[in-house]
Amino acid sequence: MKNLEKIFNEHREIFDDQEPQEEHFEHFLSKLNTSKETKKSFWYHNYLKIAAIIVFVFLSGAIGYQIKEMQNKHISLSTISPEFEELETYYTNNINDQLSIIHQLGNNDKQQNKILAEELNDMDQRYNQLKKELSVHPDDDRIIDAMIEYYQVKTDILNRIISQLHQIRKQSKSYINVSA
Repeated sequence: MKNLEKIFNEHREIFDDQEPQEEHFEHFLSKLNTSKETKKSFWYHNYLKIAAIIVFVFLSGAIGYQIKEMQNKHISLSTISPEFEELETYYTNNINDQLSIIHQLGNNDKQQNKILAEELNDMDQRYNQLKKELSVHPDDDRIIDAMIEYYQVKTDILNRIISQLHQIRKQSKSYINVSA
């Protein structure tokens, strides 16, 4: 740095001797003005990009929220028509009564109880899947028929279990009476 300063001081007359061209200052000022304009447009473009990102994030969140709400909103048979509401109420009450009877008959085999619980849970998961499909396609008769068939099959299975438990109970009573 000191060497550069020394060179300038020693050769000052050479540097002071030459004047810039006449258009130099005008050219310099025009470059300064364009520099300011590019800085303004640079910030303007950045603000536009930031605004676009904010709008994109906001819309993505809103759409995601709506999709989540649609997925959480499950339609059941009762929301389609009063007839289906009556049918659904009948089957759910019947199934609850059947489950109560099964618990009263009390099968002591834990493994069989576990298998029954798993099967019923599997059926319920399939029914919940049907509910999701119904919320997407509420006018699809195939889905409605499948939901009604679910109730019929579940009721039939529970009736069979109840009748088998009654038979087991009769056999165990007759076995106790014969051995006594």
